[in-house]
Amino acid sequence: MNDLDYTTNYGNRLSDYADVIDVGIRFAFQRVVSVNSEVTIGHEALVRGLYGESAHELIAGVRPENLFFFDQACRMRAIADADRAGLQGTLHLNCTEVDANTLSMALEATAEAVAASRLNPGQIVLEFSTLARLGSPRQLASVRAQANKYGFRVLADNFGVGEAGLKRLAVLRPEFVKLDRELISNVHASSRRQAMVCGIVATSKALGITPIAAGVEHLAEVEWLAATGIEQFQGFYFGRPEKLSHPAAETAAAIHGGADELESAEFSLCAA
Repeated sequence: MNDLDYTTNYGNRLSDYADVIDVGIRFAFQRVVSVNSEVTIGHEALVRGLYGESAHELIAGVRPENLFFFDQACRMRAIADADRAGLQGTLHLNCTEVDANTLSMALEATAEAVAASRLNPGQIVLEFSTLARLGSPRQLASVRAQANKYGFRVLADNFGVGEAGLKRLAVLRPEFVKLDRELISNVHASSRRQAMVCGIVATSKALGITPIAAGVEHLAEVEWLAATGIEQFQGFYFGRPEKLSHPAAETAAAIHGGADELESAEFSLCAA
C-alpha cells in the first residue's frame, strides 16, 4: 500500500497522461477463446510503444507517483480503441497500479470512458494481478461488489504463482481467475503443475469462478487443460496480440491456428 496523494490536481494529471498516450502509445489485443464453441469471446488490451516497446519498457519511464495516472489513461485509451474497432465480446483491462486507495477513482474514470463509447459495462473485465495491493481481507471482499456496481466484472490475474493464494481468491470471489503462464507451460508433462491446476480449477468451480488458462502455446497443453474442465484459453497457440483494425472483432470467427486440430482432439492495463 502506498501513501501518495492522488487527489491533488487529479483531473489535470489524468488528462496530461491521456494526451501523451494518445500520441505515443498503441494497443495490441490478444484473444480469449472458448474451445467448446471454437470462437473468440473477448480480447485483452496490451499496451505497446509506437516502435514496438514493451509495457515494461514504457512503465520504466514513468515516475512512481504518476504510475496510477498512466495506468488509468491506458484503460481509457484501450476502451476508445476497442470502440473504434467495433469490438464485440469482453474487453479485458489490466489494473496493475490500482490499490485500495485508488480503486474508486479507477472505477469511476473507467465507467465514464465506457459511457462515452458504444461498449456496455457488461463487456468490461478488470484484471487485478496483485491482490495484496487491494488491501485487507475486508477491503478485498468489497472489490467485486464495487466493480459490479458499475456493471464491470473482475478477474484475478497471474494466479498460481507468487503471493496470490486460494484464501485471497475465496475472499475476492471474482468472476474469473487466469492461471499464470508459468503454471500452464508444459502442464501436460508435469505432475506438480497438474496437481496445482486441478486444485485451482476445483476451488474455482466450487466458488462459481470461471478459470482461464493463459500463455497456452501447444495443442498438448490445450488438450490436457480442457480435460480438467477449463473452457477458456489465451495464448500464442490461438494467435498473437494484434491491432483491431475493423469491426466485428471475430466474436463469431473460428479460432485461428488450431481449430482443425481441436475438432479431432478428445477431451479464457494496461500492462502486459
